[in-house]
Amino acid sequence: MAHFCPNCGSALNEGAKFCPECGAPIRQNTPPQPAQPVRPQPAPAYPPNGAARQGVPAPGFSDRVNDPRILAASKKNRKAAGVFSFFLIFLPLIGFVAYSVFSDNMEIGRAVKYGGAISAVFLLFTLISRIRESAKKSYEATVIDKQTRHAYRHKNSEESSYYTEYVTVVRTTDGKKKKIVEREGSQLPAWEYLQIGDRFRYHPQFPFPYELYDKSKAPYLVCVGCAAHNPAEADCCRKCGLPLLK
Repeated sequence: MAHFCPNCGSALNEGAKFCPECGAPIRQNTPPQPAQPVRPQPAPAYPPNGAARQGVPAPGFSDRVNDPRILAASKKNRKAAGVFSFFLIFLPLIGFVAYSVFSDNMEIGRAVKYGGAISAVFLLFTLISRIRESAKKSYEATVIDKQTRHAYRHKNSEESSYYTEYVTVVRTTDGKKKKIVEREGSQLPAWEYLQIGDRFRYHPQFPFPYELYDKSKAPYLVCVGCAAHNPAEADCCRKCGLPLLK
């Protein structure tokens, strides 16, 4: 098929870009390009229960453990616990002295002696408890087993009873085996929150010390400050307002 210059009408060679007579540029007719196929987007990496939940974090440990609000709340809790322990230590001494003052059944000297002895025992137990708490270290582990066992409680020569212990068995990242033992009748944070196969981190400085690695599988998130249960989509605790470890 012949081609002609649109400016001067001269015949053009196939594929010419300029007219040989007048030098006018020749526009080439390019065929339409085929449409590119639309590639489907990959599904979310961690869709819990087959459907992604908005706000649920991907697996990983949170850096919010160093959030100023969480650190301030932790310091406040330790201070409150210290004041309460101080009051308990001297409560026996105060009670015996008050009893001596308002009653004729005990002399003040005996009251101070007995009350002081009991307070000294309370002080010893408080110091031991503080030393044990300060010796606790953070660690990372995986739950490998959960067990229950019956234990024997001896009250006196004539009375005794059995109670249940709930044991969460974990293996730390350095290969050590640990047992988290919780007693019937008390709170069971590890037993209720950690499941076999769960990877977690232990934060001894917080009232609730357990942080899951894969929070997308958790039915709820627990506030490390007040231990309240929160939806996994929440960003802050609905009870105390502290940031959740996400």
